[in-house]
Amino acid sequence: MKRTLSVLFIVAAALMSLLGTASAAPAVPAPASALALSCPSGDLCVWPVSDGSSSRCSWSNADNDWQAGSVRCSWSSSRAVMVAYNHGTSSSYDRVCLYTGANYTGSAYYIRQGVQTGPAFPGVKIRSHKWVAGAGGTTC
Repeated sequence: MKRTLSVLFIVAAALMSLLGTASAAPAVPAPASALALSCPSGDLCVWPVSDGSSSRCSWSNADNDWQAGSVRCSWSSSRAVMVAYNHGTSSSYDRVCLYTGANYTGSAYYIRQGVQTGPAFPGVKIRSHKWVAGAGGTTC
């Protein structure tokens, strides 16, 4: 009888220690990793999908009209930019300005060199862009 009670006491103690572990503070989720976007070095790349998985458009130079310029971005007239990556490498230009209108008109947004944004411009259709020097400025 004493032996049975001892075994039950040990089992109960073990179960209680497990309950103590289970009631510990919840683990903090690990931060989401940055998007691993594929963009050629020196380019501005944009995607209409938030994970950067398809329909990338990219430029190594300025473009005054994404719909009729030297590089045509087929989806730019009907879809918003969801992710952008300024993978520029020039020491002369520290950011890219993106505009809602052709010929660098309309609302302007900028992305610093080396920055990936997503979702950067939900609902915003971009039509033109240019590389700019601004010594770290915050406007286009």
